[in-house]
Amino acid sequence: MVSQLNSLRQAPGRRRGERIPSSVMPPLHCEILARRPAQAGTLAEILQICATDLGQTITLESHAERSLSSGPVVTLHLPAEVASSQNQVWCLACRLACFCPEARISVLISARDLFSPVSTTTSKLQVS
Repeated sequence: MVSQLNSLRQAPGRRRGERIPSSVMPPLHCEILARRPAQAGTLAEILQICATDLGQTITLESHAERSLSSGPVVTLHLPAEVASSQNQVWCLACRLACFCPEARISVLISARDLFSPVSTTTSKLQVS
């Protein structure tokens, strides 16, 4: 993973901070779970570089979990209302999968805000 990070840092023709134009979107919440803090830190740096290249702002939350049975896990949390219109998120997930092949990359689409509580009032039907 460190070699992938070094290749990202030294990519030819890429200027640090140069962004692909994108529509305004709130920061994407990203969660990293890894066995070691150093591994989580490397993943966070790769994630930050890839997101910056795509013009996507992110917030990071990383955890070191020694009891993790699989490789590292990166979860991108995405609101449902922007899931189909924001290709930067899908590009980010693909880039992460390419640069971090041992990590499991997930996009979690949350639609919780789209559901309203069901009304408990009932109306009586009058039959004549």
